[in-house]
Amino acid sequence: TLASLALATEPPTEELLNRKPYGRTKSIISPLMLRNILGQSFYQLVIMFVILYAGQYFLDVDSTVSRIQENPHAAKELSQQFTLVFNAFVLMTLFNEINSRKLHGERNVFKGIFRNPFFIILIVTFGGYVFSCARLNIIHWLWSLLFGVGSLAWQQILLCIPTKPFARCFSAMYRVCCPCCYKKQQKKRAEKEAARKSAAADQSRRISRFSDGDYMPFTTIGQLTSATVVAEPPSAIAKFMLRKSVDRLNSEFRVINEFRSRLEELKDIKHDEAVEYKRNSRANLLDE
Repeated sequence: TLASLALATEPPTEELLNRKPYGRTKSIISPLMLRNILGQSFYQLVIMFVILYAGQYFLDVDSTVSRIQENPHAAKELSQQFTLVFNAFVLMTLFNEINSRKLHGERNVFKGIFRNPFFIILIVTFGGYVFSCARLNIIHWLWSLLFGVGSLAWQQILLCIPTKPFARCFSAMYRVCCPCCYKKQQKKRAEKEAARKSAAADQSRRISRFSDGDYMPFTTIGQLTSATVVAEPPSAIAKFMLRKSVDRLNSEFRVINEFRSRLEELKDIKHDEAVEYKRNSRANLLDE
């Protein structure tokens, strides 16, 4: 379709880097895409039915539907009304291709349009009898273009509609059309929720082991000085995080002190070796 052509030929932009990645279990059609599809389909169907059943009143064309009802053989003749329906449908789809360039709620659908050579299109009327199409005059073409441009304005109205109702509708359709997959998905969600609650419960049990007495005045080693908690007793999570931070700092200072003591030992050994070497050198000079 023309919409898929717009997606396939559109060059990537830097805005793609700001978009979150999609999971493997995500649906191909998002609620926002479903809103655009249903909205544009509704607009195109309304326009085509208006042309088909009321086009003779404002488009200056003969009612082919009335002629077919009177004479069934009239369906084999070329019809300006049917051609106008087809032409309006093609132009609405063509302009909807411009809308399809932006699928994530962007307002400016023309941004970067001149970087895509596929949007430079020449429309020519030919092959009337082959495709069962009658030649249209300039008024009919203007009406068709107006209906096509209307899809751009209609898209701006669709962007104001929230996607939550479409998400519920999509979920209901998924539940009815594919109940097995829906049950598997619900089972996976329940397992993830149970695992999350279990992890939260384990963390709460670990935190509850620490009492207020654990946060009495304490003394650290190394370069830290003595400290005392003088504020109000913190929450359980704050206590747990504070205890972990203090333990981590104490461990780091123990490692630093071990390295420092080892370096001091090596320094003393080298100093003793240097003194012994000088002493031996002086003794050798005196002997000579």
